[in-house]
Amino acid sequence: MDSPASMPVLLGLDGVRQELRMTPVQAGILDSMQAEYKSRAKQIMAIGMADQDAALRADWDVSSLRKQYNASALGVLTPDQQQRLMELQRQMLGGSLLSSVTEQKLLGLSSQQRQQLTSLASSSQAQATAINAQAQAGQISSFHKGSELRRIQQQTSDQMMALLTSDQKNQWKILSGQKSGMPKIHDPDASTKSLFEGY
Repeated sequence: MDSPASMPVLLGLDGVRQELRMTPVQAGILDSMQAEYKSRAKQIMAIGMADQDAALRADWDVSSLRKQYNASALGVLTPDQQQRLMELQRQMLGGSLLSSVTEQKLLGLSSQQRQQLTSLASSSQAQATAINAQAQAGQISSFHKGSELRRIQQQTSDQMMALLTSDQKNQWKILSGQKSGMPKIHDPDASTKSLFEGY
């Protein structure tokens, strides 16, 4: 299921909203949608704490909820805003977004590249799950948790980008808006929250 977790976070950032030139009406609609999304995601994740089966179901339910939210949120944006949002998402998540089937198709990745990306994404998610479990059990501080999650995300992003050919890397720059003179936005917290904290 291709439902990047970054969209709920990105659409809540003031810098992204300014870059997209959102109207007050659009911002109000998205705020309402986000409040409902966060509330439902927290309920699902709380139920998922019961046992491993519940956790697996919760992951699926959150992914399904995210897919619904993403589709609804994109419907609030104009086509130009949607395109710019995708560019910003690529800039902020870097190679981590390459686990998206849509991105893989856009870049024409080989089956070997897709398999390698799937393996990296699974490894990254397992590491993040372990860090989150340690934090939940009080074994590490929230600061240490955040630091480790950012490290894992950056390492995974770098490893994923390294799998691209030079032509694919050039195409990625174009898709990120980096070759069209558009300003680049960076918020290091956005990618970490979106990928690993159940948003």
